[in-house]
Amino acid sequence: MGVLDKLTIAVTGTHPHDTKQIRSWIEKNGGKFSAGIKKNVTHLVASKETYKACNDAVRQAIDLGIDVVSYDWFDDSLQARRKLSTRKYKWQVLTKDKRTRKELKRLGKIADGKKFRDGCARIKELTGSGTSKSTSVGPNPRKSKSFFFASTSTVVPPTPFVSAKEDLLRRRAEREVAVADGKEASGDDGVNETEDHSRTPVTSFPSPSTPSSTSLKKPKSQSSSPTDSSPIVEAPAKLTHWKDSYHYYQDQTGFDYKIVLVRSDFTSASFAQYHIGLLESHAKPHTYWTIAQYKPAAATKSSLPPPVQAADNHQQTPNHTQHPYPEASRLISLITPPLPTHSAPYKTSLCPPTSTFPVAFTAFRHAFRDLTLLSWEERFDCQKKVQKARAVLLNTEPFVYGRPKQGMPTGLFPQEKGMLVGDVRGVEVRGDVEDGYVRGCSGLPGMWCRLGRNGAVGSAVCADAEDAKGARERDKRRRGFQGE
Repeated sequence: MGVLDKLTIAVTGTHPHDTKQIRSWIEKNGGKFSAGIKKNVTHLVASKETYKACNDAVRQAIDLGIDVVSYDWFDDSLQARRKLSTRKYKWQVLTKDKRTRKELKRLGKIADGKKFRDGCARIKELTGSGTSKSTSVGPNPRKSKSFFFASTSTVVPPTPFVSAKEDLLRRRAEREVAVADGKEASGDDGVNETEDHSRTPVTSFPSPSTPSSTSLKKPKSQSSSPTDSSPIVEAPAKLTHWKDSYHYYQDQTGFDYKIVLVRSDFTSASFAQYHIGLLESHAKPHTYWTIAQYKPAAATKSSLPPPVQAADNHQQTPNHTQHPYPEASRLISLITPPLPTHSAPYKTSLCPPTSTFPVAFTAFRHAFRDLTLLSWEERFDCQKKVQKARAVLLNTEPFVYGRPKQGMPTGLFPQEKGMLVGDVRGVEVRGDVEDGYVRGCSGLPGMWCRLGRNGAVGSAVCADAEDAKGARERDKRRRGFQGE
C-alpha cells in the first residue's frame, strides 16, 4: 500500500517540479493523477498565484468541496512516507493565518503601550506620587532573623558546606584510623584481614564502588559526628542513547542505511531477525558508526550451529574456569561480556563510534556478506540463484534481504562494472581481496545455521533438487521408450 493510496490528485499552477514529474511520483506511491477537476478528485495542489487569481480549476474545486492545498502537503507526505492531514496546508487556512498575523502586528504597539500605561497608573495608585514625605506603605516591618538580612552582630557564623561525598570519605578515614589505633593498643601486628592471601585471594579487579584506603583524604571540616553512618543515596546517572548523537546515514537517493535481514524457521513458525544500521553523527565534521542487533527465532534443532564452528568460537575466548583462585574467576566473569549465542538476543558495534565513512561502510558490507552470503552490490539477486549456490557450497541457511517497495529508494551502486559481483560457480567475489573480507570475522551469532527444508533458501534448494531429479527420470524414461 503506497503513501497516496486511494487518493486522486490534480495539479494547477507553477511548482518546484513540472507536472510530468509530479504525476510520476503520484502514481509510484499508489495515487491517481487527474488532468482536470472531477467529482472523484480528492485533492487539488495549487500554487499561491493560482489560488489568489481563483482560476477555473480552483473555483471548480471549491464548489465541489475538494481540498485546495499547497505543494508543501504533497512534498511533506512523501518525505514522511505517510498521508498527512490537510488542515494546516489548505490555502484557505494559510491565507487566514497570514491576515491574523498582519492584524496582530498592527495592533502590537497599541496593545503594548496600553499595558505599559495601565501598569504605571496602578503603581502610582499604590505608592502615591512620590513627592510626599509622610507616605506610609504599611506597618513597621519586623526585625528579620534571616542570615542574609540580619545584622552581623547577632548572627551565628554559618556551618561550612560539606558535600555528601567528602563527608562519606571523611567518616571512612576516621573509622580506619580508629581501627588502627585499637590494634596498636592491643599489640596486634597491624595486618589487615583482607590482606591475608591464605584466607582471601586478591585479584587485580577492585570494586569500582569501594575507594581504596590510600586515596582517602581527611577533609578539614569536622562538623559531623564520626559515628554517623547514615547511608548516602546517590541519584542514578541518566542513560544516554545513540540517537542523542547519531542518525541513520542517508545517501543521495534518499535511502536510509537501516536494513532488516530475516531467516525463516518453518518448524516453529517464527524467524530470526537482524537489524544493521550505518549511523552518521549530528555534529560536523561527521563521524560514522555501524551497529547490529540480533533477535533469535524460537529454539529448534535445525537452528543449532555446526559443532565445529561452535568449538572454534569457544577456543577464541579465554578459559576462566581454570583460574587458580575461584573467587578471581567469578569476578573476571562479572566484567567479561558473555559470548554471543544463536539463541539469545545480541547487540554489538561493528566498528568504533568515531570511525570514518570508509571504515564504517566496510563493516556494514562485511556484516551483510556474512549473513546473506551476498555482497552489498549483489543484494538484488534475481531468483536468488547466486545465494542458493553459495548456500549449498557452505551448507548454511542465509538471511534474506527484502527489496524496498516500488517507488522507494534502493541505494547507490558505486562499484565499477563487474566489481564486487560473483557468480554461481563459487563463493569468491571480485574485490574481496582488495576489500579485506574474511568470512566470520564479524563474530555475529546465528550465521552458521545448517541448510535444510526448514528455511526459505533451503526449501527452495530442496525443491530445485527434486525438480531436477524428476526431470532426469522423465528424460530417462523417454529415452527408454524411444529405444523400444
